[in-house]
Amino acid sequence: MSQERAAPASAAPLEELSGWTEELCRRELPSVLPRLLSMYQHSDSWIEHIQILKIIVEMFLPHMNHLTLEQTFFSQVLPKTVKLFDDMMYELTSQAKGLSSHNLEIQTTLRNILQTMVQLLAALTGCVQHVCATQESIILENIHSLPSSVLHVIKSTFVHCKFQTFSRLFSRRPILFKSS
Repeated sequence: MSQERAAPASAAPLEELSGWTEELCRRELPSVLPRLLSMYQHSDSWIEHIQILKIIVEMFLPHMNHLTLEQTFFSQVLPKTVKLFDDMMYELTSQAKGLSSHNLEIQTTLRNILQTMVQLLAALTGCVQHVCATQESIILENIHSLPSSVLHVIKSTFVHCKFQTFSRLFSRRPILFKSS
């Protein structure tokens, strides 16, 4: 899966959905959600994943039954979303190894990966905000994929940053141990 792959022909229906009213989203949820979930599962494009996830979270999540969030949405989308995040983190780390101030292609690739990651994080944030804004009591088993997915992303981010910071610090030899 790669961020460079072009958006497929299914992008046109996604653009059409973005113009739907709140009432139309509520009414068409039972027929549209399974198609969006199928598109999400079968996509090989990072960009398409993010577009679909954004549409589901922003337009359809507010109309989903809180008692069935886990089975209708979270369990079907979040495992692949976490894998997508891990793939982006791997690609980011791999590409960063070749980074120099003269390599504009790698700089552009890294910027694109980071922008895509920000959009993924925004979609996860939207899920958390939706659950937190719910007036009803929500039982953890009705959303159990959400906390574990969010914690995985947070942990992966901090482990990555910690590793990058320590590897930079220890790649330089301290003056105390400088050879004479």
